[in-house]
This record gives sequence, C-alpha cells and structure tokens, in this order.
Amino acid sequence: MNSLKSVLQTLCANKYVNGAIIITKDGMVIESKIDEEFDSETVGAFMSQVAITIKNYLNGLGYDEFQRYILLSDRHKIYLMDLGRSVLVSLTDRESDPGAVNIALFQAANEIKKSERLDVQ
Repeated sequence: MNSLKSVLQTLCANKYVNGAIIITKDGMVIESKIDEEFDSETVGAFMSQVAITIKNYLNGLGYDEFQRYILLSDRHKIYLMDLGRSVLVSLTDRESDPGAVNIALFQAANEIKKSERLDVQ
C-alpha cells in the first residue's frame, strides 16, 4: 500500500504535472507536493471554496456531484478531482496534455482508494 505522499510523488513525476495537493472539503491540507512559490494552505483553502461553489452550482442544475473540473489561467491548468470526503488538486502548465493528466489523476485516485484513508468515488 502506498502512502499519500508517495502517491503524490508518483503523480508529480508525470512530465505534465507540476504539483498536487489532497485537501478536505473544508480546505485543510491532507498531503501536498507543490513548489515553494505556492503556499499549500492558501491553495487548499482557495480550491476548497472553488469545489464548494462548483458543487452548489451543479446542485442547482440538478446534478449531484462533479468528478473532475479544469480551471484555466493564462499560464496554468488546475485539475480538481472529487474523492468523496476530499479533493485532489493538480497543477499543470497550460499546454499540458489533458489525456495524460487525466490518466495520471485516475491512477492516483485508485492508489488513494487502496490506502483506505479517504473515500474515492
């Protein structure tokens, strides 16, 4: 069984993934592997609010949950993946290959599920 830290290290070994964080729904950082230029606590708090906003909006449209969501900026993509009680956040360059990133996220979610520490849908 892999630790959450090793799961994030494997995810970040993907050439497109620059960093990753696992957060609770209320923004607490469970595990983090991001560059020093980013503050994981701030990223976690901000991304939890984004996830809550997405969930509330989708509920208003009649959808129960989101599974993956991608935010784009002029330089980066941020992938959010709902893990049940937590959210996996992945930071990539804007020009990253979405297929390769999605496969890496799916594999990370499966490893997190095997850890039995967090719910993964």
